[in-house]
Parts: sequence; C-alpha cells; structure tokens
Amino acid sequence: MPRPPPAIVARLGDLYASCLRGADVLHRHRRAASLFGAPLVTLLLVAINQLVLLDFPNSADEYVYLYQARLLAAGHLSTATVASPELFAFNYIVQEPVRTFGSFPPGWPLALALALALRVPAWLVNPALGALTLGLVWTLGARLYTPRVGVLAAVLVAASPFFAFNAASYFSHTFCGALLLGAACLAAREDRSPAWVPVAIGLLVGWAVLARYLTGVVCAVPIVLWLLRPGVRRARHLVLIVLGGLPWIAVLMAYNTALSGSPWQLTMTRLTASKWFADGVMLRGADILVTQTLRFVLWTPPALVLAYLVYLWAGRDTRRGAIQWLPLLMAGILYFYVERGGNQYGPRFYYETFPCLAIFVAANVFREGEFGAKARRDQGLFALLAASMALMPIAFAAHAAVESQVIRERMDPYRMVAAARLQQALVLIGGRVGTVRSMAAFDLTRNDLAHQGSVLYGLDEGAPAHCAPRARIAGRTIYLYAWDLAASRGVLRRLQCP
Repeated sequence: MPRPPPAIVARLGDLYASCLRGADVLHRHRRAASLFGAPLVTLLLVAINQLVLLDFPNSADEYVYLYQARLLAAGHLSTATVASPELFAFNYIVQEPVRTFGSFPPGWPLALALALALRVPAWLVNPALGALTLGLVWTLGARLYTPRVGVLAAVLVAASPFFAFNAASYFSHTFCGALLLGAACLAAREDRSPAWVPVAIGLLVGWAVLARYLTGVVCAVPIVLWLLRPGVRRARHLVLIVLGGLPWIAVLMAYNTALSGSPWQLTMTRLTASKWFADGVMLRGADILVTQTLRFVLWTPPALVLAYLVYLWAGRDTRRGAIQWLPLLMAGILYFYVERGGNQYGPRFYYETFPCLAIFVAANVFREGEFGAKARRDQGLFALLAASMALMPIAFAAHAAVESQVIRERMDPYRMVAAARLQQALVLIGGRVGTVRSMAAFDLTRNDLAHQGSVLYGLDEGAPAHCAPRARIAGRTIYLYAWDLAASRGVLRRLQCP
C-alpha cells in the first residue's frame, strides 16, 4: 500500500490521536456516558421507528412476531381458525382446520408478550435493547482487549445503519444479539469460577436459541469455548451451562408438542427444511453470499469488511478463541441455506455476529498508541475506516429515504381505507403493492386475532371470484384494492356484487 503524503499522514495522526483520547475520556466517565447515552440512544432509535419506519412491521416476519406476542399475552398459543381461511391466508401463519398459529420460534414473541403484559409498548422494546447492545459491545471489547477497544467498537456499531434500523424494527435479531452478547461478556470475565456464571450463560444462550434456533446454536459454540479456556473446571462448567439452559429446553419441547404434536418437531420445519441444500445450491449460495456481502458494505462502514478479512488472516495475536471467526462461520453455514432473508435492513442473518466483527477490527486498527508506530498497511486501513465513517450520515439518509418510501407504499391500503372511513367492509388485496420494492398481498392481509374488526383484509382471487366472499362474509361490503404500477399509486373501489 503506497504511503500517503506527509501532510495527510500528519492529519491522520491527529485524527487517530483524537480517537484514542476520546475513547479514554468516555471510559473514564463511563457512568455518566451510560446515564445520558442509554436514554439518548433509545430515543434516537424510537425516532427511527416512528418517523422513518412509521411503526410499521415492514415484513411478514415482524408482523408474525407481533401476532404471536399478542396471542401469548392473551394466554394462548393459537387461535380458532376462521371460516374461509384461504381468504385470510398470511405468510408464516399456519392455518389448520381447527386452529391458527404463527410458525416462528417463541423466544422473541415471549419477550414482546412480557413487555405487553407490563404495559410497555412493543415499539420501545428493540430500541431499549439497542441501547443495551452498545453497552454490551463496550463491555465485551474491554474484557477481550482494552477499554479503548470497547469504546471504539461500540462507536463502529452505533454509526452503522445496519445496527440502527434493525434496533428500530420488530425483527428478533436485536433481542437474540443482546442475549448472546450478555453471555459473551460473562464468558470473558476474569473470574469465571462462580457457579452462577455458567448457569447465567446457559440461561442467556438458551433464550437466544429459543429466539433464533440456528443463530443461537452457532454463536453459542465460541462463547462456551471461550468460557472453558484454561482456568476453570470444564466438566463442572459444562454441566452448569446445561442446567441453566434446561428451562428453555423444557419450554421448547412443550411448545413443539402443543403445536407440532411432537417435542422434536419445530414449528418452522415445514417452512425451512426445503431451503437447505436446495437444487443448484452451489451457484445460488454463491449468488446470495455476494449479495449479502454487498448489503453489508452498503449498510456498515464499507472498510469494515476489508479490515476484518485482512486482520483475520494477519492478526493472529489478537484472536480470542473462535469469537472473531463467527461472521465467517455464519457465512459458511448460510451458504447452503437458499434464502435471502426477504425484507431486511442489511444482511440481517449476520446481525448477531456484527459486534464480533466490529470488536475484532477495532482491536487491530487501534492497536498502537501512536499513529506513527503503525505499519503502512495499518495506517491505510485506518484511513479507509475513517473515510467510511464519514460516509455514514449520507448512507443513513439514503437508506431512510428509501425505506420510508417503501413503507408508505406498503401502508397505502390501510391509509386509503382509513381515509374512506369504511365500516363493516372486506377489502380484497390483489397482486403486489408498491413500486420501489413491492410486497405480495400474501404479506398484507393483516387483521385482528379474531377477524372481527370493522374492516377485514383478504386475498383477491381474481375477477371471477371477486364477489364470492360475500356468501362467506355476511354483512360486509366488498372493496377491491390494487396497485397501479404505471401511476405508482393504489386504487380502492367498491365492487358491485349482487
């Protein structure tokens, strides 16, 4: 890597020194930083949720999590299947002849249900967890390396739209990531001998697995291995970890039995099994991996990926067990899972591993105490990272503009219905809705649990069947909603049914 001109080197040196001084100041005043920073971060994430994402579950996943949370908050795992279930079919909601339920793991809906039971609004949960996430990144970086690294890694995470948008959403990743970070912080303690440490790790990892099965299991492995590094009685700690996770194993088995009929059959099996090692997996896996890498570059400081790969190869003395390998390990596993993730803010399947990447990069980029002591390669990587961070406000504004427009288009059916003040109506949604990034009607048939709302939303089955629902949904006026792609707007009209 060519050496930049001396004037630029001097300015980079000043910037580098400022970063280190700022990190030292924040660490010295960490209590004040936490006291004022946590509410501020939470407020900023709530603002993104309300003003940019418009408090809208912008994917079928997010909607189903809330659907399951409402069921659990009411003390139920399922609800009675309504008449004509095919009319109200929704992605990831299983409709059996007698009962209807969400197919996702129960861990995140359970957390949301607990919040609802305590009268905490659902939109506040992930933003609060986002603030906690930054504190945990700070703590983990400090325990694995130095307090400076913890502060600077937290800054790298906080500056990324990848973190901010997911922490402002209803996705399960923020919750799962916070649990895993908490477990990693415990595993990185100097004193790991107390029995409560492995028990607590078992509890945290167990709930993370219950929130996201694959991610929880994959990320748990390096965390447990780091806990079991020399200095503890490994057999004892393994037993205690299992004991800590047993309550969640019991919950999962009871949940599976109630909904799938077997403690060993996951409710997601029928939806996800066919996506593993699907036809053409080698080419499709490569295509998805490239796409997700590009998303990572677009949603985080672009130089992070380059710096991570460089230091993963060269930074042997800064490795901490297998923790820094997690992003690469996740990429290797997901290569054989032919699914892009649908609607997402960055490559969301990698969200839980992102803090590990940020911590490892910070530990290497800010390793030396003076910029002049750094090798030419490391000076260049710092310069690229600094330039990447400078681009983040622009990236955030661009993502906010796009996502806000996408959400406004997807909310259009409900906005038009509200503007028309419809009562006792059935609105049939046809085709796809939106121009920027359209959404299938299958993801927009959003109703209350009992399907008793004044306005119900169903699937349009085509012109010959437009009026068929009248016989099935007595007493409701039927409307048809369709998106006019040429005009980039929705059209709502009443159907003249006999």
